[in-house]
Amino acid sequence: MRLAEKLRSAGVVFLTVAALTLAAPSPAGAAEDLPASKAGVAYALPEWFKPSFLDFRQDVAEARKQGKQVLVFFHLDNCPYCARMLKDNFTSGENHDFIRKHFEVIAVNVRGSLDTRWVNGETYTERGLTAHLGVRGTPTLVFLDPEGKNVLQLAGYRDPRALRAALDYVQSQRYRSAPFSRGS
Repeated sequence: MRLAEKLRSAGVVFLTVAALTLAAPSPAGAAEDLPASKAGVAYALPEWFKPSFLDFRQDVAEARKQGKQVLVFFHLDNCPYCARMLKDNFTSGENHDFIRKHFEVIAVNVRGSLDTRWVNGETYTERGLTAHLGVRGTPTLVFLDPEGKNVLQLAGYRDPRALRAALDYVQSQRYRSAPFSRGS
């Protein structure tokens, strides 16, 4: 075999191996190998969050009958700030019991496609409701009073102390007489 034929043959083998390598599926754990800033943080919503058909008129009425208010937890899958907010405030710590006692928590995925009916009767997808309420980041908490009025909307992670100030403000209904401030 002449040199030119050997090189041509070697080139075909190389291209075949390269094509097969690129076409092969990636390993199952590939995303797990990425740094958290690239892959996000997987989390599960607490089991005690209210299972809802996302009809907020009905959810508000049910919460009112129980002497509670509605807290809507807007989240995004793999959001590290959502994961931390859940861990620090909803699955452990002193806010956990307070929230369970005084609020019905309903999760809404900001990129979700489930149908919702907001308290005004308008229907939206989860994504559409996110836009309607002006949610710009995750997590965002929207607190509804017993009549379904949005009385407080907080964007971003809140440490337990800061969130407790908001929880107390809403639960005590101080929104009826004063605007929320960090010192509330």
